[in-house]
Amino acid sequence: MHRLDAKTLKRLRRRLLEEKQRILRTLKESLEEEERWGAMTQEPMDLEDWAHFSYSEEMLARLSARELDLLRAIDRALQRMDNGSYGICESCGKPIEPERLELIPWTNVCAECARKFSS
Repeated sequence: MHRLDAKTLKRLRRRLLEEKQRILRTLKESLEEEERWGAMTQEPMDLEDWAHFSYSEEMLARLSARELDLLRAIDRALQRMDNGSYGICESCGKPIEPERLELIPWTNVCAECARKFSS
């Protein structure tokens, strides 16, 4: 069984926190955009403006849901780091491959279990 060294954990924690900041910044910008669109809806709009408005709202809703899911996964990964279970597959209990953690630091399953879940 491998254990991640302190330097690797620190680097991965920093990546998780940076991604969390990016997501929160994106959500903040999305909310600000919604507020701007809300102000515009007080004024008469032509059909082209309304079509763009609907598409933008739909895209913001999808982005927010995806980003929120990622934010939750990041928070769970940070909790696992704090309690010492980070890097251990929550499905089979084996170590998660370091390469996988480098690519997806918020993952909670090893590559083998991820393949099982996706098939």
